[in-house]
Amino acid sequence: MEDKLKIEVPTQGWKQILTARKEMLDAYDRAREQARAHEVETFHGRVAEAACRKWLSGFLPKRYGVTSGYVVSPGLKSNLSSPHFDVIVFDQLESPVLWVEDNPDSSQQGKSLAIPVEYVHAVLEVKSSFSSETVRASIQHLGELLPVMRGPDDPQERYKLHLPSTFCCGLLFFELREDTMNSEAPLAAFIQGVALRGFFGGVVLRAVGITSPDTCRITLFQSQTPIKGCLTGVRPLVVSMGMSTSVQITDRLHIGTLIQWSEREFAQFAFDLLAMMKGTYERGRLSSFYGVGSSFLELMKDAEGKTT
Repeated sequence: MEDKLKIEVPTQGWKQILTARKEMLDAYDRAREQARAHEVETFHGRVAEAACRKWLSGFLPKRYGVTSGYVVSPGLKSNLSSPHFDVIVFDQLESPVLWVEDNPDSSQQGKSLAIPVEYVHAVLEVKSSFSSETVRASIQHLGELLPVMRGPDDPQERYKLHLPSTFCCGLLFFELREDTMNSEAPLAAFIQGVALRGFFGGVVLRAVGITSPDTCRITLFQSQTPIKGCLTGVRPLVVSMGMSTSVQITDRLHIGTLIQWSEREFAQFAFDLLAMMKGTYERGRLSSFYGVGSSFLELMKDAEGKTT
C-alpha cells in the first residue's frame, strides 16, 4: 500500500512561484535604465505599477479583475474629484465598468477603469522605493477611501455605498535602498495605516545589494502594553526578523510593526491577499502551503536524501 500524502516542505514548485517576483524586478530594472537615459523620472514608477498589475492578473482566479482607476460610490457628492489608484482588484464577473479612461501618452499605464464600490475587493499602492516619505504618501492616498470604508453596508441593503466587508488594502515597494537601511522611520510611518479598514501592511520585493531572493513582509501588531523594539545594529531594516517599538494609540492599545525577510514571503503575501479577499484569512495561520520553501531547506532535504 502506498503511503498517504502529507505536507512536504519545501513544497513542490516553490522556486517556480518565485519567478514572478524576478520578472517584476527585471521589468523595473529595465525601466530604471531607460529613465536614466531619457531623464524621465517617473517612468520606472509607472512600469512598477504595470508589472504588479500584470503579476496579479496572472496569479488571481479569473473572477478577479485587476486595473488602475477609480472607486465610485453613489454616496459621494458628484462635485468631489475621484482619486486614482495604482492597483484595484475587483469582481470582474459581476461588476459593471462605469467608464473607461485611456491614457495615450503612457502605454505602460494602459486603461483606467471606474469600478462601483461594492465590487472592489482590494486596493494596493505601488512605489519604487521603501522610505518614510513613500510610506506616508501611500497611506495618505489610501486614506482618501475613508468615506467608503465606514461600512460595510447591510447585506440586505439594495443600494450599496461602502466597500465590502472583506475589503483589504496595503502597500508594495520594489526595493529598499542603501540610504534607508539604517532608518526605522519607515516602520513608524506604517503605523498610520491602523486607521484604514482592512489594512494588512505590505511587502518590499528586495533590498539593494542583497543577492538572495528574499522578500520583506511588513505587518502591524497590537498589544495592551508597550513593546520595546528589537531592531538594533547596523542596517536594522535588513535583519531577517525584527520588531519596532510600539506606539500608544489609546490607553490599552499599542501598535507596532513586524518585519520578516525570507524567500517564502512573496508567495505568502500573494496567498494571504487572496484569502483576505475571500474572507478566509486567519491571522497566525498559513493561507496556503504553496510557495513555502527556502534554499536552506532545499539543501537540507537533498542532504537527507543522499544519506538514506
